[in-house]
Amino acid sequence: MNDLKILAAALRWHTARVRRLEIGAEQRHYQLIRKQRTGFGGSSYEIGLRLTAAKRLEQAALRELAKLCANVRGHQVDDADVIDVPMRLTTTFK
Repeated sequence: MNDLKILAAALRWHTARVRRLEIGAEQRHYQLIRKQRTGFGGSSYEIGLRLTAAKRLEQAALRELAKLCANVRGHQVDDADVIDVPMRLTTTFK
């Protein structure tokens, strides 16, 4: 497997993710303006369509990247590949 293919797939995913985040920020800005103006939130239908398309592109790029990484790795994740991180769970009851 060529490193350039993995790099290209990673860059495609990153570009798609940045674009989706930009559209999401635009939608949140629209909702904020609309809430200030009318008192109700809501989203733009056009922005929603663009966001859905951007999510689909990002997911496709991520699947492609995962497929390339799986081919390079050549095996499934073993228990030895997982890093054990010590953590403490606490609960509070009120």
